[in-house]
Amino acid sequence: MAVLDTYKRTYNPRRTFNPASMQDLRELKHFVETNSWKDACPFALEEPFLEIPAMCMAKYTGYMLTKLKD
Repeated sequence: MAVLDTYKRTYNPRRTFNPASMQDLRELKHFVETNSWKDACPFALEEPFLEIPAMCMAKYTGYMLTKLKD
């Protein structure tokens, strides 16, 4: 199983979702509109989340809330 995991990481590397990145937001927008990723999901799942779309939405919401003026 370790060889398969290495293969997956090499040919489908995943990155941390960055809510300040237009590239990442375009990927998320595509998923929200079509319910599928463009090619494959580019993001790594982070704790404590159980699914990547929910993680992206929560991180984006948190990021946008920090931009609000009091």
